[in-house]
Amino acid sequence: MSPTPTRTRHGIFILLRRLRVPLAVLIGVYAVAVLGFTLIPGVDPSGQRWTMSFLHAFYFVSFLGTTIGLGEIPFPFSDAQRLWATAAIYGSVVAWLYAIGALFSVLQDPLFRRIVHENAVHRAVRRIRAPFYLICGYDDAGSRIARELAEDGARLVVIDVVAERVDTVEVDDLTFHVPALAGDASDPKTLVLAGLKNPHCAGVLALTGDDHINVKIALTARLLNPQVPVLCAARHHGVHARMASAGADHIINPYDTFAERVAMSIRTPSLHIIYESLTTQDVTPVNEPPLVPRGHWVLCGSGLFTRTLRRQLERLEIATTIIDPSLTDEEVDAQHIQGDPTDPAVLRQAGVESATALVAGTAVDIDNLAIELAARPINEKLFIVARQTQRRNSVVFRASPADLVMLSGYVVAAEVLRVIRAPQLATFLRRARDEDEAWAQALLQEMREVIGDEVVESWSVDIVPDQAGTVCTALDRGEAVTLRRLLTRPDGSTDLVRGLPLLLQRGQERTLRPDLDTALEPGDRLLCCGTARARSTMRHNLVGYALPPSPAPPLLLAAPDTL
Repeated sequence: MSPTPTRTRHGIFILLRRLRVPLAVLIGVYAVAVLGFTLIPGVDPSGQRWTMSFLHAFYFVSFLGTTIGLGEIPFPFSDAQRLWATAAIYGSVVAWLYAIGALFSVLQDPLFRRIVHENAVHRAVRRIRAPFYLICGYDDAGSRIARELAEDGARLVVIDVVAERVDTVEVDDLTFHVPALAGDASDPKTLVLAGLKNPHCAGVLALTGDDHINVKIALTARLLNPQVPVLCAARHHGVHARMASAGADHIINPYDTFAERVAMSIRTPSLHIIYESLTTQDVTPVNEPPLVPRGHWVLCGSGLFTRTLRRQLERLEIATTIIDPSLTDEEVDAQHIQGDPTDPAVLRQAGVESATALVAGTAVDIDNLAIELAARPINEKLFIVARQTQRRNSVVFRASPADLVMLSGYVVAAEVLRVIRAPQLATFLRRARDEDEAWAQALLQEMREVIGDEVVESWSVDIVPDQAGTVCTALDRGEAVTLRRLLTRPDGSTDLVRGLPLLLQRGQERTLRPDLDTALEPGDRLLCCGTARARSTMRHNLVGYALPPSPAPPLLLAAPDTL
Protein backbone atom coordinates (compact mmCIF):
# COMPACT_ATOMS: atom_id res chain seq x y z
CA MET A 1 0.00 0.00 0.00
CA SER A 2 1.19 3.51 -0.73
CA PRO A 3 1.94 5.70 2.28
CA THR A 4 -0.66 8.16 3.45
CA PRO A 5 -0.02 11.59 1.94
CA THR A 6 1.06 14.38 4.27
CA ARG A 7 -1.89 16.47 5.39
CA THR A 8 -1.65 20.17 6.04
CA ARG A 9 -2.70 21.14 9.55
CA HIS A 10 -4.92 24.22 9.45
CA GLY A 11 -4.46 26.73 12.26
CA ILE A 12 -8.14 27.73 12.32
CA PHE A 13 -9.15 24.19 13.27
CA ILE A 14 -6.59 24.10 16.07
CA LEU A 15 -7.81 27.50 17.24
CA LEU A 16 -11.46 26.43 17.34
CA ARG A 17 -10.59 23.18 19.05
CA ARG A 18 -8.68 24.98 21.82
CA LEU A 19 -11.51 27.53 22.24
CA ARG A 20 -14.36 25.03 22.51
CA VAL A 21 -14.93 25.51 26.26
CA PRO A 22 -14.53 29.34 26.30
CA LEU A 23 -16.86 29.68 23.31
CA ALA A 24 -19.40 27.35 24.93
CA VAL A 25 -19.30 29.38 28.16
CA LEU A 26 -19.71 32.66 26.25
CA ILE A 27 -22.61 31.33 24.16
CA GLY A 28 -24.24 29.85 27.26
CA VAL A 29 -24.06 33.13 29.19
CA TYR A 30 -25.54 35.06 26.26
CA ALA A 31 -28.29 32.48 25.76
CA VAL A 32 -29.32 32.55 29.44
CA ALA A 33 -29.21 36.36 29.53
CA VAL A 34 -31.36 36.67 26.39
CA LEU A 35 -33.82 34.08 27.67
CA GLY A 36 -34.13 35.88 31.01
CA PHE A 37 -34.98 39.21 29.36
CA THR A 38 -37.70 37.53 27.27
CA LEU A 39 -39.29 36.06 30.39
CA ILE A 40 -38.98 38.84 33.00
CA PRO A 41 -41.87 41.30 32.61
CA GLY A 42 -41.65 45.06 32.68
CA VAL A 43 -44.15 47.99 32.67
CA ASP A 44 -44.50 50.43 29.76
CA PRO A 45 -45.26 54.16 30.26
CA SER A 46 -49.02 53.43 29.97
CA GLY A 47 -48.84 50.94 32.85
CA GLN A 48 -49.25 47.87 30.63
CA ARG A 49 -47.25 44.72 31.23
CA TRP A 50 -44.67 43.91 28.50
CA THR A 51 -41.81 41.52 27.80
CA MET A 52 -38.87 41.86 25.42
CA SER A 53 -38.88 40.11 22.11
CA PHE A 54 -35.87 37.92 21.25
CA LEU A 55 -34.60 40.63 18.88
CA HIS A 56 -34.71 43.35 21.56
CA ALA A 57 -33.26 41.00 24.14
CA PHE A 58 -30.35 39.93 21.91
CA TYR A 59 -29.68 43.53 20.91
CA PHE A 60 -29.64 44.70 24.53
CA VAL A 61 -27.41 41.84 25.73
CA SER A 62 -25.03 42.45 22.81
CA PHE A 63 -24.16 45.98 23.83
CA LEU A 64 -24.58 45.16 27.50
CA GLY A 65 -21.86 42.48 27.30
CA THR A 66 -19.42 44.93 25.76
CA THR A 67 -20.17 47.50 28.54
CA ILE A 68 -21.18 50.15 26.02
CA GLY A 69 -24.29 51.07 27.99
CA LEU A 70 -26.83 52.64 25.61
CA GLY A 71 -29.58 52.76 28.24
CA GLU A 72 -32.77 50.87 29.01
CA ILE A 73 -34.71 50.11 25.84
CA PRO A 74 -37.40 50.24 24.59
CA PHE A 75 -38.92 51.36 27.95
CA PRO A 76 -37.47 51.96 31.41
CA PHE A 77 -36.86 48.65 33.20
CA SER A 78 -38.60 47.28 36.18
CA ASP A 79 -36.64 46.38 39.29
CA ALA A 80 -36.65 42.71 38.28
CA GLN A 81 -35.28 43.55 34.83
CA ARG A 82 -32.57 45.78 36.32
CA LEU A 83 -31.57 43.01 38.70
CA TRP A 84 -31.32 40.59 35.79
CA ALA A 85 -29.37 43.16 33.75
CA THR A 86 -26.88 43.49 36.62
CA ALA A 87 -26.37 39.74 36.70
CA ALA A 88 -26.05 39.67 32.89
CA ILE A 89 -23.40 42.42 32.96
CA TYR A 90 -21.15 40.56 35.38
CA GLY A 91 -21.74 37.20 33.71
CA SER A 92 -21.04 38.43 30.16
CA VAL A 93 -17.94 40.43 31.19
CA VAL A 94 -16.47 37.44 33.01
CA ALA A 95 -17.27 35.19 30.02
CA TRP A 96 -15.61 37.67 27.63
CA LEU A 97 -12.51 37.93 29.81
CA TYR A 98 -12.29 34.14 29.96
CA ALA A 99 -12.70 33.82 26.16
CA ILE A 100 -10.23 36.60 25.34
CA GLY A 101 -7.68 35.21 27.77
CA ALA A 102 -8.05 31.76 26.23
CA LEU A 103 -7.65 33.29 22.76
CA PHE A 104 -4.40 35.04 23.68
CA SER A 105 -3.16 31.86 25.31
CA VAL A 106 -3.78 29.88 22.12
CA LEU A 107 -2.17 32.56 19.96
CA GLN A 108 0.97 32.35 22.12
CA ASP A 109 0.98 28.56 22.16
CA PRO A 110 4.17 27.21 20.47
CA LEU A 111 2.26 24.46 18.67
CA PHE A 112 -0.28 26.87 17.20
CA ARG A 113 2.44 29.35 16.17
CA ARG A 114 4.44 26.56 14.52
CA ILE A 115 1.40 25.37 12.57
CA VAL A 116 0.63 28.90 11.39
CA HIS A 117 4.28 29.37 10.42
CA GLU A 118 4.41 26.06 8.53
CA ASN A 119 1.20 26.81 6.65
CA ALA A 120 2.48 30.27 5.68
CA VAL A 121 5.72 28.79 4.32
CA HIS A 122 3.83 26.03 2.52
CA ARG A 123 1.57 28.57 0.78
CA ALA A 124 4.57 30.73 -0.15
CA VAL A 125 6.38 27.75 -1.69
CA ARG A 126 3.30 26.74 -3.67
CA ARG A 127 3.15 30.24 -5.13
CA ILE A 128 6.68 29.97 -6.56
CA ARG A 129 6.43 29.42 -10.30
CA ALA A 130 10.16 29.42 -11.10
CA PRO A 131 13.01 27.00 -10.31
CA PHE A 132 14.24 27.41 -6.75
CA TYR A 133 16.98 26.05 -4.51
CA LEU A 134 16.21 24.45 -1.16
CA ILE A 135 18.89 25.60 1.30
CA CYS A 136 19.08 23.44 4.43
CA GLY A 137 21.03 25.46 6.98
CA TYR A 138 21.31 29.24 7.20
CA ASP A 139 24.63 29.70 8.95
CA ASP A 140 27.62 31.53 7.48
CA ALA A 141 27.63 29.40 4.32
CA GLY A 142 23.87 29.36 3.79
CA SER A 143 23.42 33.10 4.28
CA ARG A 144 26.18 34.00 1.85
CA ILE A 145 24.91 31.55 -0.76
CA ALA A 146 21.39 32.94 -0.39
CA ARG A 147 22.63 36.50 -0.85
CA GLU A 148 24.70 35.68 -3.94
CA LEU A 149 22.02 33.54 -5.60
CA ALA A 150 19.34 36.13 -4.88
CA GLU A 151 21.48 38.73 -6.65
CA ASP A 152 21.64 36.34 -9.62
CA GLY A 153 17.84 36.25 -9.72
CA ALA A 154 17.45 32.77 -8.23
CA ARG A 155 14.45 31.87 -6.06
CA LEU A 156 15.19 30.25 -2.72
CA VAL A 157 13.59 28.39 0.19
CA VAL A 158 15.44 28.13 3.52
CA ILE A 159 15.21 25.56 6.34
CA ASP A 160 17.02 25.95 9.65
CA VAL A 161 16.44 24.40 13.04
CA VAL A 162 17.43 27.61 14.85
CA ALA A 163 14.52 30.05 14.90
CA GLU A 164 16.82 33.07 15.28
CA ARG A 165 18.51 32.27 11.97
CA VAL A 166 15.13 31.94 10.27
CA ASP A 167 14.23 35.39 11.57
CA THR A 168 17.38 36.84 9.99
CA VAL A 169 16.13 35.78 6.56
CA GLU A 170 13.37 38.35 6.89
CA VAL A 171 15.77 41.18 7.72
CA ASP A 172 18.53 40.25 5.26
CA ASP A 173 18.58 42.43 2.18
CA LEU A 174 17.62 39.74 -0.34
CA THR A 175 16.30 40.55 -3.80
CA PHE A 176 13.24 38.30 -3.51
CA HIS A 177 11.02 37.24 -0.65
CA VAL A 178 12.52 34.00 0.62
CA PRO A 179 10.20 31.57 2.46
CA ALA A 180 12.07 30.41 5.57
CA LEU A 181 10.93 27.43 7.63
CA ALA A 182 12.02 26.83 11.21
CA GLY A 183 12.32 23.06 11.43
CA ASP A 184 14.54 20.01 11.45
CA ALA A 185 15.85 19.38 7.94
CA SER A 186 16.46 15.73 8.80
CA ASP A 187 12.67 15.25 9.07
CA PRO A 188 11.26 14.22 5.66
CA LYS A 189 8.00 16.03 6.43
CA THR A 190 9.90 19.27 6.85
CA LEU A 191 11.65 18.81 3.50
CA VAL A 192 8.36 18.04 1.75
CA LEU A 193 6.71 21.03 3.38
CA ALA A 194 9.56 23.24 2.12
CA GLY A 195 9.08 22.07 -1.46
CA LEU A 196 11.31 19.03 -1.95
CA LYS A 197 8.65 17.33 -4.11
CA ASN A 198 7.71 20.58 -5.85
CA PRO A 199 8.33 20.28 -9.61
CA HIS A 200 10.14 23.63 -9.54
CA CYS A 201 12.76 22.45 -7.03
CA ALA A 202 16.07 22.85 -8.92
CA GLY A 203 18.46 21.60 -6.26
CA VAL A 204 18.96 20.79 -2.58
CA LEU A 205 21.90 22.28 -0.66
CA ALA A 206 22.60 20.33 2.55
CA LEU A 207 24.62 22.81 4.64
CA THR A 208 23.41 22.14 8.18
CA GLY A 209 26.89 21.77 9.71
CA ASP A 210 26.11 18.22 10.84
CA ASP A 211 27.44 15.53 8.51
CA HIS A 212 24.92 12.91 9.60
CA ILE A 213 21.97 15.26 9.03
CA ASN A 214 23.36 16.14 5.60
CA VAL A 215 23.53 12.42 4.76
CA LYS A 216 19.88 12.01 5.74
CA ILE A 217 18.90 15.03 3.64
CA ALA A 218 20.67 13.55 0.62
CA LEU A 219 19.01 10.18 1.16
CA THR A 220 15.55 11.71 1.59
CA ALA A 221 15.95 13.83 -1.53
CA ARG A 222 17.13 10.84 -3.58
CA LEU A 223 14.12 8.74 -2.54
CA LEU A 224 11.40 11.40 -2.72
CA ASN A 225 12.65 13.32 -5.76
CA PRO A 226 15.35 11.37 -7.61
CA GLN A 227 15.69 13.98 -10.37
CA VAL A 228 16.71 16.85 -8.09
CA PRO A 229 20.50 17.35 -7.69
CA VAL A 230 21.87 17.32 -4.14
CA LEU A 231 24.98 19.14 -2.93
CA CYS A 232 26.34 18.34 0.55
CA ALA A 233 28.94 19.86 2.84
CA ALA A 234 31.00 17.41 4.88
CA ARG A 235 33.81 17.81 7.38
CA HIS A 236 34.65 14.19 8.21
CA HIS A 237 36.16 12.03 5.50
CA GLY A 238 34.44 8.98 6.91
CA VAL A 239 31.01 10.19 5.72
CA HIS A 240 32.05 10.94 2.12
CA ALA A 241 31.28 7.41 0.97
CA ARG A 242 27.96 7.40 2.83
CA MET A 243 26.97 10.70 1.25
CA ALA A 244 27.85 9.44 -2.21
CA SER A 245 25.85 6.25 -1.72
CA ALA A 246 22.96 8.26 -0.26
CA GLY A 247 22.70 10.24 -3.49
CA ALA A 248 24.84 13.36 -3.06
CA ASP A 249 25.88 14.61 -6.49
CA HIS A 250 28.63 16.82 -5.12
CA ILE A 251 30.46 16.76 -1.77
CA ILE A 252 32.34 19.77 -0.43
CA ASN A 253 34.81 19.42 2.42
CA PRO A 254 35.96 22.89 3.56
CA TYR A 255 39.11 21.52 5.17
CA ASP A 256 40.15 19.67 2.00
CA THR A 257 39.33 22.69 -0.13
CA PHE A 258 41.33 25.10 2.01
CA ALA A 259 44.28 22.73 2.32
CA GLU A 260 44.36 22.30 -1.45
CA ARG A 261 44.29 26.09 -1.89
CA VAL A 262 47.24 26.48 0.48
CA ALA A 263 49.16 23.80 -1.40
CA MET A 264 48.24 25.53 -4.66
CA SER A 265 49.56 28.84 -3.32
CA ILE A 266 52.89 27.19 -2.51
CA ARG A 267 53.22 25.13 -5.70
CA THR A 268 51.69 27.54 -8.27
CA PRO A 269 50.99 30.99 -6.75
CA SER A 270 49.62 32.38 -10.02
CA LEU A 271 47.04 29.60 -10.20
CA HIS A 272 45.89 30.58 -6.70
CA ILE A 273 45.04 34.10 -7.93
CA ILE A 274 43.22 32.60 -10.93
CA TYR A 275 41.26 30.28 -8.63
CA GLU A 276 40.34 33.09 -6.22
CA SER A 277 39.27 35.47 -8.98
CA LEU A 278 37.08 32.79 -10.56
CA THR A 279 35.40 31.64 -7.35
CA THR A 280 35.12 34.75 -5.16
CA GLN A 281 34.23 38.42 -5.57
CA ASP A 282 37.11 39.63 -3.39
CA VAL A 283 40.08 39.02 -5.71
CA THR A 284 40.80 40.31 -9.24
CA PRO A 285 43.53 39.22 -11.68
CA VAL A 286 45.67 42.25 -10.80
CA ASN A 287 46.15 41.01 -7.24
CA GLU A 288 49.64 39.82 -6.48
CA PRO A 289 50.11 36.10 -5.78
CA PRO A 290 50.44 35.29 -2.07
CA LEU A 291 53.96 34.62 -0.84
CA VAL A 292 53.20 31.41 1.04
CA PRO A 293 56.58 30.00 2.09
CA ARG A 294 57.88 26.47 2.19
CA GLY A 295 60.42 25.89 4.94
CA HIS A 296 59.20 24.75 8.36
CA TRP A 297 55.53 25.01 9.43
CA VAL A 298 54.24 24.91 13.02
CA LEU A 299 50.62 23.74 13.33
CA CYS A 300 48.75 24.51 16.55
CA GLY A 301 45.68 22.54 17.53
CA SER A 302 44.18 19.11 17.05
CA GLY A 303 41.37 18.04 14.81
CA LEU A 304 40.49 17.59 11.18
CA PHE A 305 41.64 21.02 10.07
CA THR A 306 45.26 20.70 11.14
CA ARG A 307 45.48 17.02 10.09
CA THR A 308 44.14 17.76 6.62
CA LEU A 309 46.48 20.71 6.15
CA ARG A 310 49.44 18.68 7.36
CA ARG A 311 48.78 15.95 4.79
CA GLN A 312 48.92 18.51 1.98
CA LEU A 313 52.13 20.02 3.34
CA GLU A 314 53.77 16.61 3.64
CA ARG A 315 52.94 15.90 -0.02
CA LEU A 316 54.97 19.00 -0.85
CA GLU A 317 57.79 17.67 1.37
CA ILE A 318 57.41 20.53 3.84
CA ALA A 319 58.57 19.89 7.42
CA THR A 320 55.87 20.31 10.06
CA THR A 321 55.63 20.38 13.84
CA ILE A 322 52.35 19.85 15.72
CA ILE A 323 51.48 21.52 19.03
CA ASP A 324 48.61 19.60 20.60
CA PRO A 325 47.66 19.79 24.28
CA SER A 326 45.74 16.50 24.02
CA LEU A 327 48.79 14.40 23.10
CA THR A 328 49.78 11.56 25.39
CA ASP A 329 53.34 11.01 26.59
CA GLU A 330 53.79 8.14 24.10
CA GLU A 331 52.83 10.40 21.18
CA VAL A 332 55.29 13.18 22.02
CA ASP A 333 58.39 13.40 19.81
CA ALA A 334 60.35 16.00 17.87
CA GLN A 335 57.41 16.66 15.50
CA HIS A 336 54.68 16.44 18.16
CA ILE A 337 54.80 18.88 21.08
CA GLN A 338 52.49 18.63 24.06
CA GLY A 339 51.43 21.93 25.56
CA ASP A 340 49.37 25.07 25.35
CA PRO A 341 49.97 26.75 21.95
CA THR A 342 49.14 30.17 23.43
CA ASP A 343 52.22 29.84 25.70
CA PRO A 344 55.29 31.54 24.13
CA ALA A 345 57.57 28.98 25.80
CA VAL A 346 55.75 26.13 24.04
CA LEU A 347 55.95 28.00 20.72
CA ARG A 348 59.72 28.40 21.16
CA GLN A 349 59.99 24.70 21.96
CA ALA A 350 58.28 23.94 18.63
CA GLY A 351 60.80 26.10 16.78
CA VAL A 352 58.69 29.15 15.95
CA GLU A 353 61.81 31.36 16.09
CA SER A 354 63.20 29.70 12.96
CA ALA A 355 59.92 28.59 11.36
CA THR A 356 58.55 30.14 8.18
CA ALA A 357 54.83 29.68 8.86
CA LEU A 358 52.44 29.16 11.76
CA VAL A 359 48.91 27.75 11.68
CA ALA A 360 46.55 28.77 14.50
CA GLY A 361 44.07 25.97 13.90
CA THR A 362 42.18 25.33 17.12
CA ALA A 363 38.39 25.26 17.22
CA VAL A 364 38.21 28.39 19.43
CA ASP A 365 38.61 31.81 17.84
CA ILE A 366 39.96 33.45 21.00
CA ASP A 367 42.68 30.82 21.30
CA ASN A 368 43.69 31.31 17.66
CA LEU A 369 43.93 35.07 18.14
CA ALA A 370 46.01 34.52 21.28
CA ILE A 371 48.36 32.20 19.35
CA GLU A 372 48.87 34.88 16.70
CA LEU A 373 49.68 37.55 19.25
CA ALA A 374 52.05 35.22 21.12
CA ALA A 375 53.92 34.13 17.99
CA ARG A 376 54.38 37.47 16.21
CA PRO A 377 56.86 39.00 18.71
CA ILE A 378 58.93 35.81 18.58
CA ASN A 379 59.25 35.87 14.77
CA GLU A 380 58.33 39.07 12.92
CA LYS A 381 58.69 37.39 9.50
CA LEU A 382 56.39 34.49 10.35
CA PHE A 383 53.60 33.77 7.83
CA ILE A 384 50.48 33.20 9.94
CA VAL A 385 47.43 31.16 8.90
CA ALA A 386 44.45 31.45 11.25
CA ARG A 387 41.26 29.45 11.49
CA GLN A 388 38.07 31.43 12.17
CA THR A 389 34.93 29.59 13.25
CA GLN A 390 32.46 32.46 13.81
CA ARG A 391 31.72 35.17 11.27
CA ARG A 392 30.96 37.74 13.95
CA ASN A 393 34.68 37.77 14.82
CA SER A 394 35.70 38.88 11.32
CA VAL A 395 36.52 42.43 12.36
CA VAL A 396 38.90 41.11 15.03
CA PHE A 397 40.66 38.72 12.65
CA ARG A 398 41.11 41.50 10.11
CA ALA A 399 42.92 43.50 12.76
CA SER A 400 45.05 40.54 13.81
CA PRO A 401 48.52 39.78 12.38
CA ALA A 402 47.17 36.82 10.37
CA ASP A 403 48.24 36.73 6.71
CA LEU A 404 45.59 34.18 5.70
CA VAL A 405 42.29 33.48 7.49
CA MET A 406 40.16 30.39 6.94
CA LEU A 407 36.41 30.69 7.61
CA SER A 408 34.87 27.34 6.72
CA GLY A 409 31.46 28.86 5.95
CA TYR A 410 32.90 31.13 3.29
CA VAL A 411 34.95 28.28 1.81
CA VAL A 412 31.81 26.15 1.48
CA ALA A 413 29.84 29.06 0.04
CA ALA A 414 32.48 29.76 -2.61
CA GLU A 415 32.52 26.12 -3.68
CA VAL A 416 28.72 25.88 -3.85
CA LEU A 417 28.50 29.02 -5.97
CA ARG A 418 31.24 27.73 -8.23
CA VAL A 419 29.35 24.48 -8.83
CA ILE A 420 26.07 26.27 -9.55
CA ARG A 421 27.35 29.13 -11.67
CA ALA A 422 29.98 27.32 -13.73
CA PRO A 423 29.81 23.52 -13.44
CA GLN A 424 32.78 23.11 -15.79
CA LEU A 425 35.00 25.09 -13.45
CA ALA A 426 35.75 21.96 -11.41
CA THR A 427 37.14 20.26 -14.52
CA PHE A 428 39.23 23.29 -15.42
CA LEU A 429 40.72 23.66 -11.94
CA ARG A 430 41.51 19.96 -11.69
CA ARG A 431 43.26 20.00 -15.06
CA ALA A 432 45.02 23.29 -14.27
CA ARG A 433 46.56 21.84 -11.11
CA ASP A 434 48.56 19.50 -13.32
CA GLU A 435 50.18 22.46 -15.10
CA ASP A 436 53.33 24.26 -13.92
CA GLU A 437 53.79 27.81 -12.67
CA ALA A 438 54.88 29.08 -16.11
CA TRP A 439 51.55 28.01 -17.60
CA ALA A 440 49.64 29.64 -14.75
CA GLN A 441 51.68 32.86 -15.08
CA ALA A 442 50.90 33.06 -18.80
CA LEU A 443 47.15 32.64 -18.18
CA LEU A 444 47.17 35.16 -15.33
CA GLN A 445 48.98 37.71 -17.49
CA GLU A 446 46.42 37.23 -20.27
CA MET A 447 43.58 37.72 -17.78
CA ARG A 448 45.21 40.94 -16.57
CA GLU A 449 45.52 42.26 -20.11
CA VAL A 450 41.98 41.35 -21.15
CA ILE A 451 39.94 41.77 -17.95
CA GLY A 452 42.07 44.17 -15.93
CA ASP A 453 41.02 44.99 -12.38
CA GLU A 454 37.31 44.25 -12.85
CA VAL A 455 35.50 41.49 -11.00
CA VAL A 456 35.79 38.23 -12.93
CA GLU A 457 32.71 36.22 -13.79
CA SER A 458 32.81 32.64 -15.04
CA TRP A 459 30.09 30.96 -17.07
CA SER A 460 29.39 27.96 -19.29
CA VAL A 461 28.26 28.26 -22.91
CA ASP A 462 26.52 25.49 -24.86
CA ILE A 463 26.71 25.56 -28.64
CA VAL A 464 23.17 24.46 -29.49
CA PRO A 465 21.72 24.63 -33.06
CA ASP A 466 18.39 26.28 -33.95
CA GLN A 467 19.02 29.44 -31.95
CA ALA A 468 18.59 32.95 -33.27
CA GLY A 469 22.13 34.24 -32.67
CA THR A 470 24.59 34.87 -35.47
CA VAL A 471 26.89 32.04 -34.38
CA CYS A 472 24.19 29.35 -34.22
CA THR A 473 22.58 30.67 -37.42
CA ALA A 474 25.90 30.31 -39.23
CA LEU A 475 26.34 26.79 -37.86
CA ASP A 476 22.85 25.89 -39.07
CA ARG A 477 23.86 27.04 -42.58
CA GLY A 478 26.94 24.82 -42.45
CA GLU A 479 29.44 27.66 -42.18
CA ALA A 480 32.70 27.30 -40.28
CA VAL A 481 32.49 29.32 -37.09
CA THR A 482 35.52 29.89 -34.89
CA LEU A 483 35.77 30.73 -31.25
CA ARG A 484 36.97 34.18 -32.23
CA ARG A 485 33.63 34.93 -33.86
CA LEU A 486 31.81 34.01 -30.66
CA LEU A 487 33.96 36.54 -28.78
CA THR A 488 33.54 39.33 -31.36
CA ARG A 489 31.45 42.37 -30.54
CA PRO A 490 28.10 42.43 -32.40
CA ASP A 491 28.55 46.04 -33.57
CA GLY A 492 30.19 45.06 -36.86
CA SER A 493 33.75 45.65 -35.69
CA THR A 494 36.46 43.07 -35.25
CA ASP A 495 37.05 43.97 -31.60
CA LEU A 496 36.84 41.16 -29.09
CA VAL A 497 34.95 41.25 -25.81
CA ARG A 498 36.81 41.30 -22.53
CA GLY A 499 36.53 37.58 -22.03
CA LEU A 500 38.65 34.46 -22.37
CA PRO A 501 37.86 30.80 -23.12
CA LEU A 502 39.27 28.56 -20.41
CA LEU A 503 38.04 25.09 -21.40
CA LEU A 504 36.49 23.47 -24.48
CA GLN A 505 34.61 20.23 -23.94
CA ARG A 506 33.76 18.21 -27.05
CA GLY A 507 32.40 14.81 -26.17
CA GLN A 508 34.97 13.19 -23.86
CA GLU A 509 37.75 15.49 -25.05
CA ARG A 510 38.67 18.51 -22.92
CA THR A 511 41.06 21.22 -24.05
CA LEU A 512 42.53 23.85 -21.74
CA ARG A 513 42.78 27.40 -23.13
CA PRO A 514 41.54 26.56 -26.64
CA ASP A 515 42.89 28.68 -29.48
CA LEU A 516 40.61 31.44 -30.76
CA ASP A 517 40.79 29.99 -34.26
CA THR A 518 39.32 26.67 -33.10
CA ALA A 519 36.23 25.77 -35.15
CA LEU A 520 33.08 25.30 -33.10
CA GLU A 521 30.75 22.35 -33.54
CA PRO A 522 27.19 21.74 -32.35
CA GLY A 523 27.29 20.14 -28.92
CA ASP A 524 30.46 21.93 -27.82
CA ARG A 525 30.55 23.29 -24.30
CA LEU A 526 32.75 26.20 -23.30
CA LEU A 527 33.91 27.54 -19.98
CA CYS A 528 34.66 31.25 -20.22
CA CYS A 529 35.65 34.05 -17.89
CA GLY A 530 35.50 37.79 -18.24
CA THR A 531 33.40 40.80 -17.43
CA ALA A 532 29.61 40.84 -17.08
CA ARG A 533 29.37 42.72 -20.39
CA ALA A 534 31.39 40.02 -22.14
CA ARG A 535 29.03 37.38 -20.80
CA SER A 536 26.02 39.30 -22.14
CA THR A 537 27.65 39.76 -25.55
CA MET A 538 28.44 36.07 -25.92
CA ARG A 539 24.84 35.21 -25.12
CA HIS A 540 23.74 37.75 -27.71
CA ASN A 541 25.91 36.07 -30.33
CA LEU A 542 24.39 32.70 -29.45
CA VAL A 543 20.67 33.39 -29.05
CA GLY A 544 20.23 36.71 -30.82
CA TYR A 545 19.59 38.89 -27.77
CA ALA A 546 21.20 39.62 -24.42
CA LEU A 547 19.60 37.41 -21.83
CA PRO A 548 18.91 38.84 -18.37
CA PRO A 549 20.17 36.89 -15.37
CA SER A 550 18.47 33.52 -15.23
CA PRO A 551 15.76 33.23 -12.52
CA ALA A 552 17.45 30.20 -10.96
CA PRO A 553 19.01 27.90 -13.53
CA PRO A 554 18.96 24.21 -12.67
CA LEU A 555 21.78 22.99 -10.46
CA LEU A 556 24.17 21.65 -13.10
CA LEU A 557 26.96 19.48 -11.79
CA ALA A 558 30.21 18.53 -13.41
CA ALA A 559 30.63 15.09 -14.92
CA PRO A 560 31.32 12.34 -12.37
CA ASP A 561 35.00 11.99 -13.40
CA THR A 562 35.63 15.65 -12.52
CA LEU A 563 34.34 15.66 -8.96
